[in-house]
Amino acid sequence: MQVVAIKDAGKKFEYKWPSGDTEIYDYFVEYSVIAEDGQHSVKIGFGKRPVYGTDRVRVVVWIDGYPHAQFLGTDDFERTGEVLSEIKIAGSDGERICRYPDDVVPERYSMFRVEGLPIRIRDPGVHNAWAVVSNIADHKTLIALAMLRRLERRRK
Repeated sequence: MQVVAIKDAGKKFEYKWPSGDTEIYDYFVEYSVIAEDGQHSVKIGFGKRPVYGTDRVRVVVWIDGYPHAQFLGTDDFERTGEVLSEIKIAGSDGERICRYPDDVVPERYSMFRVEGLPIRIRDPGVHNAWAVVSNIADHKTLIALAMLRRLERRRK
Protein backbone atom coordinates (compact mmCIF):
# COMPACT_ATOMS: atom_id res chain seq x y z
CA MET A 1 0.00 0.00 0.00
CA GLN A 2 1.28 3.44 -0.90
CA VAL A 3 -0.28 6.78 -0.04
CA VAL A 4 -0.02 8.76 -3.29
CA ALA A 5 -1.57 12.14 -2.55
CA ILE A 6 -3.92 14.13 -0.37
CA LYS A 7 -7.16 14.52 -2.33
CA ASP A 8 -9.07 16.70 0.11
CA ALA A 9 -9.23 17.93 3.70
CA GLY A 10 -11.86 19.85 5.54
CA LYS A 11 -14.32 20.27 8.38
CA LYS A 12 -17.75 18.86 9.19
CA PHE A 13 -17.82 15.60 7.25
CA GLU A 14 -21.19 13.86 7.64
CA TYR A 15 -21.65 10.09 7.29
CA LYS A 16 -24.95 8.18 7.34
CA TRP A 17 -24.50 4.69 8.81
CA PRO A 18 -26.57 1.75 7.48
CA SER A 19 -28.66 1.98 10.69
CA GLY A 20 -29.81 5.41 9.51
CA ASP A 21 -27.86 7.27 12.18
CA THR A 22 -25.89 10.25 10.94
CA GLU A 23 -22.54 11.07 12.51
CA ILE A 24 -20.66 14.32 12.03
CA TYR A 25 -16.85 14.36 12.08
CA ASP A 26 -15.22 17.66 12.98
CA TYR A 27 -12.37 17.14 10.49
CA PHE A 28 -11.41 14.79 7.69
CA VAL A 29 -8.50 14.05 5.39
CA GLU A 30 -8.92 12.13 2.13
CA TYR A 31 -6.05 10.35 0.40
CA SER A 32 -5.45 8.61 -2.89
CA VAL A 33 -3.89 5.22 -2.10
CA ILE A 34 -2.49 2.49 -4.35
CA ALA A 35 -2.76 -1.11 -3.17
CA GLU A 36 -2.10 -4.43 -4.91
CA ASP A 37 -5.62 -4.38 -6.36
CA GLY A 38 -5.47 -0.80 -7.67
CA GLN A 39 -6.18 2.77 -6.63
CA HIS A 40 -8.51 3.62 -3.75
CA SER A 41 -9.95 6.66 -2.04
CA VAL A 42 -9.30 6.62 1.72
CA LYS A 43 -11.00 9.10 4.04
CA ILE A 44 -10.15 9.50 7.71
CA GLY A 45 -12.77 11.24 9.86
CA PHE A 46 -12.03 12.72 13.29
CA GLY A 47 -14.72 13.41 15.85
CA LYS A 48 -15.91 12.71 19.40
CA ARG A 49 -18.49 10.39 20.83
CA PRO A 50 -19.49 9.13 24.30
CA VAL A 51 -17.86 5.71 24.81
CA TYR A 52 -16.99 3.87 28.02
CA GLY A 53 -18.26 6.58 30.33
CA THR A 54 -16.73 9.67 28.71
CA ASP A 55 -16.57 11.68 25.48
CA ARG A 56 -13.68 10.17 23.54
CA VAL A 57 -11.90 11.00 20.34
CA ARG A 58 -13.25 8.86 17.51
CA VAL A 59 -11.47 8.10 14.25
CA VAL A 60 -13.04 6.20 11.35
CA VAL A 61 -11.24 5.09 8.17
CA TRP A 62 -13.29 4.58 5.01
CA ILE A 63 -11.95 2.90 1.89
CA ASP A 64 -13.97 3.69 -1.22
CA GLY A 65 -16.82 4.92 0.97
CA TYR A 66 -17.00 1.84 3.27
CA PRO A 67 -15.89 2.06 6.93
CA HIS A 68 -13.17 -0.53 7.58
CA ALA A 69 -11.56 0.63 10.84
CA GLN A 70 -12.75 2.53 13.88
CA PHE A 71 -10.56 3.88 16.68
CA LEU A 72 -11.28 5.50 20.05
CA GLY A 73 -9.13 7.65 22.29
CA THR A 74 -7.33 6.16 25.28
CA ASP A 75 -7.86 7.44 28.82
CA ASP A 76 -4.57 9.33 28.48
CA PHE A 77 -5.26 10.58 24.93
CA GLU A 78 -4.65 14.24 25.85
CA ARG A 79 -1.09 13.32 26.85
CA THR A 80 -0.25 10.54 24.35
CA GLY A 81 -2.45 11.20 21.30
CA GLU A 82 -3.08 7.45 21.12
CA VAL A 83 -6.18 5.73 19.76
CA LEU A 84 -7.22 2.06 19.89
CA SER A 85 -9.06 -0.29 17.54
CA GLU A 86 -10.34 -3.64 18.79
CA ILE A 87 -8.94 -6.64 16.95
CA LYS A 88 -11.67 -8.78 15.40
CA ILE A 89 -11.31 -12.42 14.43
CA ALA A 90 -13.55 -14.85 12.61
CA GLY A 91 -15.90 -16.73 14.89
CA SER A 92 -18.68 -19.25 14.41
CA ASP A 93 -21.24 -16.43 14.13
CA GLY A 94 -19.15 -14.00 12.08
CA GLU A 95 -16.61 -11.66 13.64
CA ARG A 96 -15.91 -11.49 17.35
CA ILE A 97 -13.41 -9.55 19.42
CA CYS A 98 -9.98 -11.11 20.00
CA ARG A 99 -10.23 -11.64 23.76
CA TYR A 100 -7.58 -10.17 26.05
CA PRO A 101 -5.63 -11.91 27.52
CA ASP A 102 -7.11 -15.29 26.53
CA ASP A 103 -6.77 -15.31 22.72
CA VAL A 104 -3.57 -15.29 20.74
CA VAL A 105 -3.31 -12.19 18.57
CA PRO A 106 -3.40 -13.34 14.91
CA GLU A 107 -0.02 -13.23 13.18
CA ARG A 108 -1.30 -10.83 10.52
CA TYR A 109 -1.36 -8.13 13.23
CA SER A 110 2.38 -8.48 13.96
CA MET A 111 3.20 -5.25 12.12
CA PHE A 112 1.08 -3.27 14.60
CA ARG A 113 1.60 -2.30 18.21
CA VAL A 114 -0.99 -4.25 20.20
CA GLU A 115 -2.14 -3.85 23.81
CA GLY A 116 -5.04 -4.98 25.97
CA LEU A 117 -7.97 -2.55 25.75
CA PRO A 118 -8.55 -2.67 29.56
CA ILE A 119 -4.96 -1.54 30.12
CA ARG A 120 -5.58 1.75 28.25
CA ILE A 121 -9.25 2.34 29.14
CA ARG A 122 -10.31 2.02 32.77
CA ASP A 123 -14.06 1.60 32.78
CA PRO A 124 -16.10 -1.29 34.23
CA GLY A 125 -17.85 -1.83 30.87
CA VAL A 126 -14.72 -1.98 28.70
CA HIS A 127 -14.37 -5.06 26.49
CA ASN A 128 -11.66 -7.56 27.32
CA ALA A 129 -10.14 -7.26 23.87
CA TRP A 130 -6.76 -6.91 22.23
CA ALA A 131 -6.45 -3.61 20.37
CA VAL A 132 -4.19 -2.02 17.78
CA VAL A 133 -2.57 1.16 19.14
CA SER A 134 -1.75 4.13 16.92
CA ASN A 135 -1.02 7.78 17.36
CA ILE A 136 -3.84 9.86 15.88
CA ALA A 137 -1.30 11.60 13.61
CA ASP A 138 0.04 8.30 12.20
CA HIS A 139 -2.28 8.13 9.20
CA LYS A 140 -0.22 5.37 7.55
CA THR A 141 -0.94 3.03 10.48
CA LEU A 142 -4.63 4.00 10.54
CA ILE A 143 -4.87 3.29 6.79
CA ALA A 144 -2.83 0.06 7.03
CA LEU A 145 -5.25 -1.38 9.60
CA ALA A 146 -8.24 -0.43 7.44
CA MET A 147 -6.59 -2.06 4.41
CA LEU A 148 -5.92 -5.25 6.40
CA ARG A 149 -9.55 -5.40 7.50
CA ARG A 150 -10.70 -4.79 3.94
CA LEU A 151 -8.61 -7.73 2.75
CA GLU A 152 -9.97 -9.93 5.54
CA ARG A 153 -13.57 -9.12 4.54
CA ARG A 154 -12.87 -9.82 0.88
CA ARG A 155 -11.49 -13.30 1.73
CA LYS A 156 -14.73 -14.35 3.46
